[in-house]
Amino acid sequence: AGITYSFGAGGGDIFLVKTDENGNLQWAKTYGGTGDDWAIFVQQTSDGGYIVAGYTDSFGAGVWDAFLIKTDANGNVEWAKTYGGTNYDIAYSVQQTSDGGYIVAGYTYSFGAGGWDAFLIKTDSNGNVQWAKTYGGVYDDGNFVVQQTSDGEYITAGWTYSFGAGGYDIFLVRTDANGNVQWAKTYGGAGDDWAYSVQQTSDGGYILAGITYSFGAGGGDIFLVKTDENGNL
Repeated sequence: AGITYSFGAGGGDIFLVKTDENGNLQWAKTYGGTGDDWAIFVQQTSDGGYIVAGYTDSFGAGVWDAFLIKTDANGNVEWAKTYGGTNYDIAYSVQQTSDGGYIVAGYTYSFGAGGWDAFLIKTDSNGNVQWAKTYGGVYDDGNFVVQQTSDGEYITAGWTYSFGAGGYDIFLVRTDANGNVQWAKTYGGAGDDWAYSVQQTSDGGYILAGITYSFGAGGGDIFLVKTDENGNL
């Protein structure tokens, strides 16, 4: 999943490419309008189709809107939805949930406490919003990834400038099934630190991968953080 300026309706279009196990093209599809449309994440769904997350300035309520597209196994659109307000809203990842719906992580400039805020959206199987929550402070905060936990709740990771030790810090938020915060933690130093991925581990804790400018050999270093089930380092 990505973006193409070679094909499609105009500007940049979402580009979905399916290959066989040897990388040979089986099909390629574009989605979008006359503006720019980006895909950042794709996952195969339980029915063999695909769910694509990204953002669009062709459709929706504002400058950029979070964009979710559900396709069948051949890339044909089953539904497409936008989420957001009058400003900027971006979806960075999506996961199908145990109830057949979807959980979407990203960030929003339309809603929240100030600046960019981390953004979680829970939808039903047809992309209809069940709830949407923002997380953050008066400065910039965002989510790159979300995962449903073994108990049906959510863990989401990204970055914060509102909280932490300095600069940007890794931001890890554990919510209940309705997106209400159970705890939130930051990790990092005086420089900038981000998490791009989180996964629950077999011991019930979490593993985060990202980049740090606070620690390491110099410049940006790969940053791996392991926590217990309560987010303690």
